[in-house]
Amino acid sequence: FSGAYKLGCWTQAEVVVEGGAEPFTGLVEIIARDPEGVTNSVVTPPERAVAIVPAERTSTRLFVRPGQDGAAIRVRVVDERGKERAKRDFFPGPEPGGEIVRYGLPATNRIVATFGMDRGLSGLASGGDAQENLMATRVVTVESAADLPLEWYGYEALHTMVLGSSQPELYRPLAAGRQRIDALAQWVELGGRLVIFCGPGAPELIGPDGPLAPLVPGKYETMAPLRESQPIEAFANAEQAITTGRQFQMEVPQLSEVEGEILAFAGQDPTDLPLVVRARRGLGEITFVGVDPDSPQLAEWQGRTNFLQQALQWPSDDGAATGQQEDLIDRVRRALDGSFVGVRTAPFALVALLVVLYIMLIGPGDYFFVKRVLKRMELTWLTFPLIVLLVSAAAYWAAHYMKGDQLRVNQVEIVDVDLSTGLARGTVWTHFFSPRVARYDLTLSPRFGGDDIEMPGEEGPPAIDEPYTPQRLVSWLGGTGYGLDGMQGRRANTGLFDRGYYFAPRLDAIVELPVQEWSTKTLMGRWSAELIEPINARLEELDDDLLAGQITNRTGVELEDCLLMHGQWAYELPDLADGAVATVDESLRPMTVETALTNVDAGYQIGGQPVDAASPRLDANSMDVDRLTTAMMFHQALGGTGYSGTPNRYLAFLDMSRLIRGKQAILFARAAKPTGSQWTDGEEPLASDQDRRWVYYRFVIPLEESGQ
Repeated sequence: FSGAYKLGCWTQAEVVVEGGAEPFTGLVEIIARDPEGVTNSVVTPPERAVAIVPAERTSTRLFVRPGQDGAAIRVRVVDERGKERAKRDFFPGPEPGGEIVRYGLPATNRIVATFGMDRGLSGLASGGDAQENLMATRVVTVESAADLPLEWYGYEALHTMVLGSSQPELYRPLAAGRQRIDALAQWVELGGRLVIFCGPGAPELIGPDGPLAPLVPGKYETMAPLRESQPIEAFANAEQAITTGRQFQMEVPQLSEVEGEILAFAGQDPTDLPLVVRARRGLGEITFVGVDPDSPQLAEWQGRTNFLQQALQWPSDDGAATGQQEDLIDRVRRALDGSFVGVRTAPFALVALLVVLYIMLIGPGDYFFVKRVLKRMELTWLTFPLIVLLVSAAAYWAAHYMKGDQLRVNQVEIVDVDLSTGLARGTVWTHFFSPRVARYDLTLSPRFGGDDIEMPGEEGPPAIDEPYTPQRLVSWLGGTGYGLDGMQGRRANTGLFDRGYYFAPRLDAIVELPVQEWSTKTLMGRWSAELIEPINARLEELDDDLLAGQITNRTGVELEDCLLMHGQWAYELPDLADGAVATVDESLRPMTVETALTNVDAGYQIGGQPVDAASPRLDANSMDVDRLTTAMMFHQALGGTGYSGTPNRYLAFLDMSRLIRGKQAILFARAAKPTGSQWTDGEEPLASDQDRRWVYYRFVIPLEESGQ
């Protein structure tokens, strides 16, 4: 996005190749480093080989995942026989140009991208230009429609995408094909946030054939006059009037068949002239604003900043004031690392003590032994290497005793389902321990309930005109800060392996991933598919956010610790076996959402020990995977950083706190006997008989009006 990208996120990269003396057809490869310094590469699919023409420039686009602050990125061009025809290294720096590309932003930065706006969002960003500010919020401008990603995961680094209408000519290239708009729409459905400002350019942009028409939560009818500024001023909570002493008038789009919540309108009824509409789209959210903040009436308005903040639900700088250096996902990874069955880690104090004893043994200990006991100083040539060998053998035996010789896998999976469309999204974190030096060929097989989800074959990519074609995306998952495996802590460090690994062209497999003996690696998988009624739910909304109705479990697995949440209230439901029905009525006593999510009666514990009441704050040293993962899934509903003590920035799309409000409820549950998606190494499952798995389900249930 105009040179801005985040470490640890898939990023669209454009490679421009200038032809030499002879033509040939070849492939382009981009090589980056992961957080451990190991090289990994992506390459153009063979079916999309690049034709190199002498003295002409050809461009191609790939998705790369940079994982190390300051590490060089290498680009290679090879012909069809695999012969290298050209290569070039690009080095991160503060200003791009030549062989310099911009530094990657920290994974915990928030990026808000704008397109089609004159003034953009100037004045809203925080953090300045300091590269080391891990908690900054940054605004970037996309200059051309050609820079919009071709795949949904190209938006992975964004917190919010903002589309304006003051430059409608920028959208015209999108009329040639749907792929970029489809990618944006799919990103939103999978949890993204989109804001559309649409003023006088509405007929071209959101009309029947407009490029943004599929994204608008309503149907464009015509342009209508807006003769009062009060709805805009009230929405912005602004003290300053838009006009003083003169008449206000502007043209705004008239929408019909509006979906979602109308937050601002003109007229007697909200449907008369909706001005601000916020609608759920799948697991994400679209905010449509029928006025252009770059219009002459609003451009110099003192309340413009407040107006933008309300429209964007501008994020708070949680963690910025406290100088946090880690993210919630880092704590989850540590908890998984400490949860292996049969694998123990020696405490640092013990290691330090043994090192001191070893130094004393080979130093003064050996000296006094050969001088006072053996009384022959020349024997130190025998005793010294003997001590070294014995201590080394003892250390190896102790390590083998503590680490074991078996593969171990700890895995967390979060499966979210929108029942109104059937869209399912799976997010998998897999932390595995390798007992030997090995290379792994890894593929993820998604699973929902007790059934595998069939993925497209290798004969071609998923069809872009079918939004729910099953897809999967795999990658590594690194630390966000300056730790040993942190993406910020290793500037251009090289890995321990002289040969790296590579991603399959469709980014659905990792090939030849090297892992050291008695070492761990964290993988991340994302998948999406369409499910047919995994639960049957008929719920109606009563007064004060209360609910009534029935829920039938059809997932194929037993659900336990079930919580039904809507608005401010949550209901504890009984465990649901496959086929079981839960009734929601006045016999169930509601409690607040925050209390329900932190209550030990719902199946959660603090530090592994039972408590008598809900905890107002997550223990800073907690290794409880349940509590840490719950804090990620409902971070804002639990109080944000005030509850967790740590920001939730890197994988913020997993926070579904906003969906608790509105015309839907969320059923949150855990699998009683978790299995979940399965990684395979070649033909063999990446698994052992002592693995630990946590599988969580969240179902977004549309509500019926009372009495329907």
